[in-house]
Amino acid sequence: MKQIMKLGAVLSLAAALAACSSVQSGNQANNGNNTNTHGELTVVKSPEKKPTQEVIVERIHRFEGASMDKWLSDDQVQLMYTKLVKQATATEEAKFEYHTASVDLSNNEQKSAEEPVKNIQSIQKEQPSPDGKYVFIQQWKDKYTARNFIKEISTGTTTEIKGSNYLENGGWLNDTTYVLAAGSMNGLGDIRQITVDGNVTLLKLDDPALGDQPFVNFGVGQGRIYYTDDNQSLKQFTPDDPKPAELVKHAITFQVSPDGKHLAVEIQKQAGKAGSELRIFDSNGSAEGLSIAKGDLIPYIAWSPDSSKLAAALYTENQSGMNGVYIFDSATGKVSPIGPSYFPQYPLSWNPSGTRLGVTVAGKDDMPVTHIIDFQ
Repeated sequence: MKQIMKLGAVLSLAAALAACSSVQSGNQANNGNNTNTHGELTVVKSPEKKPTQEVIVERIHRFEGASMDKWLSDDQVQLMYTKLVKQATATEEAKFEYHTASVDLSNNEQKSAEEPVKNIQSIQKEQPSPDGKYVFIQQWKDKYTARNFIKEISTGTTTEIKGSNYLENGGWLNDTTYVLAAGSMNGLGDIRQITVDGNVTLLKLDDPALGDQPFVNFGVGQGRIYYTDDNQSLKQFTPDDPKPAELVKHAITFQVSPDGKHLAVEIQKQAGKAGSELRIFDSNGSAEGLSIAKGDLIPYIAWSPDSSKLAAALYTENQSGMNGVYIFDSATGKVSPIGPSYFPQYPLSWNPSGTRLGVTVAGKDDMPVTHIIDFQ
């Protein structure tokens, strides 16, 4: 699995461990009595209201030499292990071997695959429909092209979708329709509306601000399709209306929540300068509060499957700024740092219930190290 972002040694990430706070229980009242043996009045205080809890880390699992591959269930994860076979020389690149292993996080037992992975680029990505009855599958033959399938969970029936694609940008429009920005080696590429029976319809988009390059940012949810144009404006359109509406200016990237009700948007604070902030909007672009995070870089953001939490990786050159991985709790509005000051090298990955988060960082000699964080 190819690393998506690496900053190199010039970015020193020596920051202190971020504390994970917990709520202490208050002192209990004495047996409910309001008098003592001397006849004096004893004042019994009412129990104090507990403050809203921050996100609390229960445990961190650490796996050396491993990167996140995919979740198999809430408790089981598949990791990709990297082994250095031959050191790099002045004339040859380093050689590596790869193999997968499934890990049961309830007891940390591992079961390695019998055969090594021969083609690291040949991977499969899966996106379940909102109701969980179907899965959209992409099988990447190499790093440029993929075959697509729809699988019905109850029957196991798999239908191949006509046409290959060059991007993995897409999402479920509703329970039975998937929208894919297929990309192209020679332009913007098609926007395909795919129903679960395998039928494909090409969608129209009338936007002069789009050039002839494939979509950099593309998302789908709750009947709406989102993208950023060449001017970094976040826009929205529907299959029935090819004229887009502009929602947010200066958008660097965004993520649609799985329930389609919220947009997490990274906004550039000042054109031409480093620095951005992360804000939450509703599905029509109305702000839901102020900035929840600020940094020089926000390389990864990821909603939990139930849309209750948002994980974000941040880097700020000033070490007193926000550095590491933070969790935004949409119910309380609180933002909590988790674990050490991680700087992930791969996308953040939630388990199906949103109780665990996988974070892969660079370890010794740039080998991957995966931390899986359990939340209370």
